[in-house]
Amino acid sequence: MFKKHEIKSLIIIALPLMAAFLAERGMEFIDTIMMGWIGPTALAAGAIGTVLFGTIVLFCLGVLSAIGVFIVQAKGADNIGDIKFTMQHGFCLALLLSIPGMLIIWFIPHVLLSIGEDPLVVVNTKLLLHGMVWGFPGFLLFLVLREFTAAFSLTLVVMIISFFSIPLTFIANYILIYGKYHFPELGIAGIGYGGSIVMWFMFISLLIYTKKHPLLNLHIRLRPFKFDYVKFKDMLFIGIPSGSLFLLESSMFLSTTLLMGYFGVAALAAHQIAFQCVNIAYTLPVSLSMATALQVGHASGAKNYIQAQRTALFSFSIVFLTSALIAIPFIFFSNFIITLFLEKGAYNFKEVNQFATTFIKIAALFLCFDAMQSVANGALRGLKDTFVPMLLSIGCYWVLGIGGAYYFSNYTYLGARGIWYGLSLGLCSSATLLVFRFFKKIRMEKNNYISGMPKKLFVN
Repeated sequence: MFKKHEIKSLIIIALPLMAAFLAERGMEFIDTIMMGWIGPTALAAGAIGTVLFGTIVLFCLGVLSAIGVFIVQAKGADNIGDIKFTMQHGFCLALLLSIPGMLIIWFIPHVLLSIGEDPLVVVNTKLLLHGMVWGFPGFLLFLVLREFTAAFSLTLVVMIISFFSIPLTFIANYILIYGKYHFPELGIAGIGYGGSIVMWFMFISLLIYTKKHPLLNLHIRLRPFKFDYVKFKDMLFIGIPSGSLFLLESSMFLSTTLLMGYFGVAALAAHQIAFQCVNIAYTLPVSLSMATALQVGHASGAKNYIQAQRTALFSFSIVFLTSALIAIPFIFFSNFIITLFLEKGAYNFKEVNQFATTFIKIAALFLCFDAMQSVANGALRGLKDTFVPMLLSIGCYWVLGIGGAYYFSNYTYLGARGIWYGLSLGLCSSATLLVFRFFKKIRMEKNNYISGMPKKLFVN
């Protein structure tokens, strides 16, 4: 059923991307551990701050993912000249997105106070975000180059840069948290500024690679060019619904994090631990989602819808099986996982441990569905189908996910646990609808293509 060269090409893109995403989650993991060294209040602030920052980044990632789709479809249709044009507009798009993104990151702590979050937690969240905001433009430019290199199946360099960023994150955090080597002692703000340094390092490193690579350099021209509003509008037409999909899922986690804040610092710290575990488990689905979007987009550009369907089926099979395996340590080794984040002698450890153990085990229930909906989104993005999936996600994430989390946590005996059951409901329903949407869409594309072909092609 699956052809060897198709599987190989998907794996060549996906594996280094998975390692790169895992490395990025490793940076977040280090940040979370070092927040735990500062104390539970810093860990609770990190829960809100990292989700807020990640929500904005994910929206921009979804918008910028249109760049990769346009490039692979240009390759599939042998329209190589369009690649340079797409990259030039992609850089403009990243810089344009960075302006409102930085403003939101800077001023959102004021909103947290107005909705009743713990003032001490909000102060620490503000310190963290005001440090991270300066790296935001650099990270968006890095995402543009990551889409570009992935479209040419050159994802190994992204993995290498991401792995080098892990020790750099630890070193920068350590120096700035504790004021080593004559630097000021910044506490949790040091984690934010350290993250900014790492984000610019990632962009500059990947830019140097693309400028030195003989194939990639042909398509990177930073000099002034003629801006095409039609091209830019086409990118936004695909990118904004795709970004909204990412935003809807991430904002579901953000909203549930804010809901968790009403259950106290211990519940919020436990939520941060469980959320980081889910983030790490999500590295395979999100990397396969990107690879699937590129492969389906390339096949779609070449009008090879059979190959596009096989690519998606293979991705669905892989993420379902691997997510089921990842769920096993979540169920049986949750206590050990918690001790990686918080020392047993820490203040409120017993209460945090009790919450976190429950949250991690609930997360194990929806890992497979979360993986399936991620890959389905990627496959649909490869077909440039992003608007209807966005509408489906509004219902699943906001009505069922957030609505369920609010109801279960406030009107049943479940309490804080109900928030994670609400997350499960939103993700399971989204996965079911998006997978059905993909198979319906690919069938329509095949039928439209066949009906538009000359009748003589089917005559013996």
